[in-house]
Amino acid sequence: MKIDRLLGILMLLINQEKLTAKQLAEHFDVSIRTIQRDIDTLTLAGIPLYADVGVNGGYQLMDHYKLDKNFLNDNEATILIGFLKSLEKAAPYSEVKSMFNKFSSLNKESNQPEKMVFHLNPGLDSAEFESHLNCLSKGRDEQLKVSITYYNIDFKETTRIICPYTLVMFGSNWYVYAYCDLRDDFRMFKLHRIATCEILHESFELKTLPSVLPWEDQIDTRREQTEIVLEIDRKLQGKLPEYFGPSSCVLMEDKIIVTLNFPVDEWVFSLLMSLVPYIKIIKPDALRVEFLDRLKKSIELNNYDIQMS
Repeated sequence: MKIDRLLGILMLLINQEKLTAKQLAEHFDVSIRTIQRDIDTLTLAGIPLYADVGVNGGYQLMDHYKLDKNFLNDNEATILIGFLKSLEKAAPYSEVKSMFNKFSSLNKESNQPEKMVFHLNPGLDSAEFESHLNCLSKGRDEQLKVSITYYNIDFKETTRIICPYTLVMFGSNWYVYAYCDLRDDFRMFKLHRIATCEILHESFELKTLPSVLPWEDQIDTRREQTEIVLEIDRKLQGKLPEYFGPSSCVLMEDKIIVTLNFPVDEWVFSLLMSLVPYIKIIKPDALRVEFLDRLKKSIELNNYDIQMS
């Protein structure tokens, strides 16, 4: 869209100070003539641009139009830019790129070490993720319904018509918060469970949002908690801080007792399996029985060659 390109040109000039028409044309994959028309449009809109001619020529913004560098101090700008840079790589679409270009202008080259480093990874096929993200972003921005093919927790395929409201990164997972026509209510959809995503030429009107949004509250605090007591071999002592807080652990001579309150779900079973064979479930009994049943089924599935020999 032209408006996106005009904003992009402005942000690049704020950030890089001087660019030629050829450089801008290559960046936006348009002709030099198109860039020249864009520059004329920006000038007519009152943006103080001027052009230098010659070998070192190019388009430039008047100094007084630059963003005030007191808006953020160096440390604040460094942290924000680092986050936006990582977010732009993980979720590459125009809004994030525009913010990154804008705030990068506040913090030029620095020899100082980075204050914080962010590595955000969608954990998905990047091309598919970007395609779905752009589709959902367009639906959100233009208030257009989106048709998705979605796999639920039982890997059952369903087709949903949704009205996208918000893109959410919750923990390490990406979601779209949307109004679902099928459920007639708001739902969170995991992006990695979306197989196909298509914009529909049907607009929707915004509905009143719930008083408490999913990302404003810890989801697990609204579920039934179970006290879980585990006995873990001291061999895993070095790894335990990756899973449990120090206050949950009691170190003994040859073992560690871990006590936690958490809903018994697939996440818990995944955690327990990752600690095999150094874990013993003290309580609750129902958790231990289900855990043993899963272990037996796994042994049976993986002993087929032994049984046949």
